[in-house]
Amino acid sequence: MSTLHHSLPDLGFKSIAEEGGLGWHYQSARALKNYGGYATVCVRPSQGLHWISKLVDGVPVVLVPMIRLSPSKRLWKWSEVFPWLAEYVAELSTKHGYVPYIHEYRALNSELIVRRLLGEEVPMVLQHHGSGPPRLKFSSSFGLVKDLSKNRRERLLKKVRGAIFVLNEAEKKYLEDCLAVEATVKVRTMAVDFNRLKPVSDEEKMELKRSLKLPEDAVVLCTYVGVFREESSTVKGAHLIAKIWKHVRSKVNERSAMIVTGLGENVVNEMRRLGIKAYSFLPPEEYLRLVKASDVYFSPATSAYYYGGIGVAIMEALALGKTVVSPTLIHLPERECIKHIGFLTPFVDDERALKIFVEGLENM
Repeated sequence: MSTLHHSLPDLGFKSIAEEGGLGWHYQSARALKNYGGYATVCVRPSQGLHWISKLVDGVPVVLVPMIRLSPSKRLWKWSEVFPWLAEYVAELSTKHGYVPYIHEYRALNSELIVRRLLGEEVPMVLQHHGSGPPRLKFSSSFGLVKDLSKNRRERLLKKVRGAIFVLNEAEKKYLEDCLAVEATVKVRTMAVDFNRLKPVSDEEKMELKRSLKLPEDAVVLCTYVGVFREESSTVKGAHLIAKIWKHVRSKVNERSAMIVTGLGENVVNEMRRLGIKAYSFLPPEEYLRLVKASDVYFSPATSAYYYGGIGVAIMEALALGKTVVSPTLIHLPERECIKHIGFLTPFVDDERALKIFVEGLENM
């Protein structure tokens, strides 16, 4: 039973987001069904006060009612509460034998589910999505409240029976050495379906370039900088794109093209004025079509992304045979293999790191 802690907009292309293939809860449930032969169900809050259920590609999808505490878009994940979900998950677990697979264990709504299940002695799987341990940041009252909430939540993790999947060794060490959790802790990137993602032939790539009106002899750089429901985020380096594009154009001129996805609509227009092929959030297949047309995938992530591990977009690009320039390659277990797949840079937190990052792109 794969559970997501927040709602998802339909993004305008399907009646619910899962019909467009979106949501880790849905993708995980579908993979468990297709590759493991498990009976699965995926659940998350709806965007309203109604229960919704649908069968999507053979996976039951259940959306439970939600209470919104604040109309602020900035607080979207922290103002959505769905107490009914904890009860629903507990019923499926205790009465029907489902194992809860909870995505992002540092979320408030995940805490409600974990607290409810601890009372039932139910084994569970927790998945980490990239937020770091609480650090009590006093520079911001909002950040302090979030970290105090996280700090309370951490104590629950010590009692969890089952397994916790994390994205890097630092989080594994924290859970085992600092918290001394009872659950088994395993480092595992967010999953990518290598059976579905295959490198395209040169002919297919040329055809994709023509369909996207890209010069066939251009070196095409591609990236995804989106943070859900944010116009432009510094976490994945969206604020650095214009600078990177200026440096690249000054070196290779018309033999380069850039595709940037995951931007807010206003930022998309700004980027297009610079000559960048810019897009907002796209359905998965449309996004992968852009990556297939590219030559190099790059991610100018800042250190705020450190706990996000290698990154799903990086894994997808590698599955498609793309060269990768990214600081997140530091989390690759086989560090000696990096030279064969791309270029590891420092996290892009200052001008010196930006210079190294751009040099890495120029040398690909």
